[in-house]
Amino acid sequence: ELAISYRSDDELDKTVHDLLTEISQEADMRNCFIEADAWEEGTERRW
Repeated sequence: ELAISYRSDDELDKTVHDLLTEISQEADMRNCFIEADAWEEGTERRW
């Protein structure tokens, strides 16, 4: 479980996007890839 504090939906969207991008880039540098699902509990939000 990962908790991210945020002030606006746009800020959360950017933070999650940046995090998933960085994780993917780290995997790519090691000739790997990731599969990830991210969601906000209690809502229908998915990234």
